[in-house]
Amino acid sequence: MVQLRSLSQLNFRNLETPQLSFKPGITALVGCNASGKSNLLEAAYLGCTGELPGGRIVDLLRLGESEGFVGIRLEHEEGLSSIEIGLSAGKKTLRLDGQSVRAADIARVSAAVLITPQDTIMIQGPPSGRRAYLDSVLSKLSFRYNLMLREYHRVVEQRNALLKTVFDTHTLTAWTERFLELGTEITSMRQRAVQRISELSNQTYRHLAGDGKSLNVTLQTQSHGLRSAWEASRDEEKARGTTVVGPHRDDLRLELDAKSVQLYGSRGEARTSALALRVAEYQLLLEKHDEAPVLLLDDFSAELDSTRRTYLLELASNTPQAVVSGTEATPQHDTLLHIAGGEIYAE
Repeated sequence: MVQLRSLSQLNFRNLETPQLSFKPGITALVGCNASGKSNLLEAAYLGCTGELPGGRIVDLLRLGESEGFVGIRLEHEEGLSSIEIGLSAGKKTLRLDGQSVRAADIARVSAAVLITPQDTIMIQGPPSGRRAYLDSVLSKLSFRYNLMLREYHRVVEQRNALLKTVFDTHTLTAWTERFLELGTEITSMRQRAVQRISELSNQTYRHLAGDGKSLNVTLQTQSHGLRSAWEASRDEEKARGTTVVGPHRDDLRLELDAKSVQLYGSRGEARTSALALRVAEYQLLLEKHDEAPVLLLDDFSAELDSTRRTYLLELASNTPQAVVSGTEATPQHDTLLHIAGGEIYAE
């Protein structure tokens, strides 16, 4: 199983405790609002995945500091590993067992899912948040997808630079062919993943909501294929000097009984839909690795009724390792930690 053994940090937001050990089972993290609960879970997520849990690097550092660090020790099926994340001046460096790596390399040995009340923004916010969710899930599941996505963004950047200048048509054609090749394959992989995400998230939504509605998740992309969409957009992209179609413009559409959750869903429906997407992420990682990821539940009771709280706590109890934060302890836990002013201490 994947198990977080320890976490160390320096200058990560308001956290003061330099090192903390973790045990299997449920760790309850209790503290008042603004005590640092979310910061600790985001540090653990960063250490386990190599991904920024949100915002710019500078927003992760303690006020007035220019450098920071998060490190974890992790047990997995092949043994023990150390993951180190250096943060400085808008730059993130990753090391796995002393070797420089990318987040996709970390995903081969480690997995974690972070569920927070702010996930509702993913549903009601701009398409970029939903794309980020999809890309994060797929990059954890497929090393190849991660590499293709990185190259795709580099190719789009090169195309855009050419479109903004007096360009060599031959050079633009070469970049365009690569853009179409990568974009088509990325879209195909996204469509397959979204089909499975839709199945899993609908199961969770129906279980939680009890309103008889079905949640359907689809990929909003070029309906007639990328090449056709690009050919139809050539005049527009030359006028605007930017690539106007492609996976970087995709979106996830969430519907409850054929009505858009983004446009017409209540806050409760949006919250449940966001939770359903996170549970789908958890289940996909479980299927991929044949072992559960580390589960990080932030403020487990916030804006949730008793049915949803009970569901989350059951999920945590069935996970080999979960860290659950709140203003009060979970009814069942194996370890109890308190946090105040960024200082963490055991009861």
